[in-house]
Amino acid sequence: MTMTILLADLLLAGSAPAQTAPASPDHPWHGSAQFDRNEHAGRVADSRFTVDQSKTYSLSELIDLAEAHNPATRAAWESARSQAAALGITRSELYPTLAAAAISQTESVQAFFGDRFHGQTIQSFQLALDLNYTVFDFGARSGRIDAAGARLLSANFAFNDTHRNVIDQVEKAYYRLLSSIGQEDSAQASLANAKAVEQAAEERLTNGLATLPDVLEARSATAQAEYDLQSALGAEEIAHGDLATAVGTSASVAIRVQPLDQLPTPDSISETVEETIDRAFAQRPDLMQQAAEIRTADARLKEARAAYYPTLDVNVSPAIPSLYGIQQPFHWSHTSDLTGSVSFGLNWTVV
Repeated sequence: MTMTILLADLLLAGSAPAQTAPASPDHPWHGSAQFDRNEHAGRVADSRFTVDQSKTYSLSELIDLAEAHNPATRAAWESARSQAAALGITRSELYPTLAAAAISQTESVQAFFGDRFHGQTIQSFQLALDLNYTVFDFGARSGRIDAAGARLLSANFAFNDTHRNVIDQVEKAYYRLLSSIGQEDSAQASLANAKAVEQAAEERLTNGLATLPDVLEARSATAQAEYDLQSALGAEEIAHGDLATAVGTSASVAIRVQPLDQLPTPDSISETVEETIDRAFAQRPDLMQQAAEIRTADARLKEARAAYYPTLDVNVSPAIPSLYGIQQPFHWSHTSDLTGSVSFGLNWTVV
């Protein structure tokens, strides 16, 4: 049986497409495995959404959109779900395993008795159960369960920390956009002032009240103001793209945000620096995630220590065989019985 499986593996390996290196370094290499992943990714539901460009969004609304649509929050949520499923699988070790099998076999042979052959047919049916249960293992299962629980706790804290990072990313992009808008307004005012100064210098030159260097200096100031305005416009476009990316939509979407002069400003800060630091230590999900990782390490240590001790397993295998047989020239005969076994296994690695 082993040779048959090995031969099948070799045949499958020979029929698989080979992974060859690209012929030249001037083009990217796309292997067959990448196309398989792309096909699988195409079956995932698209989480993109459309932003209402006629609406002015506040910071809280942008944060709500980012938490709902940012891919990082979805990935962290899926990771937490997988750890929850892993914990359920680990807890199943506390319960017995039960396997059932129904077997049927028909055998037709020619039996030799005396001086002739007699045809006989035997039909067998059997229903079998196999029950396995680990009675005790000196904490190995509890260690694995504690480790899985700590990993789930760590995944939940990582999920919360992902939200914290997304909120921080949205806030930074939001205030960078407001700063860019303010710099654009300032650059436009500077450009208007530079053009007014340039026009006044041109008029003074025409009336003989200014020199040509004065006019050239005014023109240079106007050109610098135009450059500053274009730089501010470019920074604003970048800030719009950063904010759209943080929210989870296309970077080309321009989101209208609440102006800076409409933002509420608190009158005072109620907490001191020490109180804020203490609250951060108690509520920061990244710090609590590290504490959960310490719990995971302690549980793994408990599981490793249990390997020094034996494990006791019990196996119960009841079966009900039913046999039907016929031998020429006789009639059909039948027999059935209840068979099975109960066994205890003590496993202990001494050295």
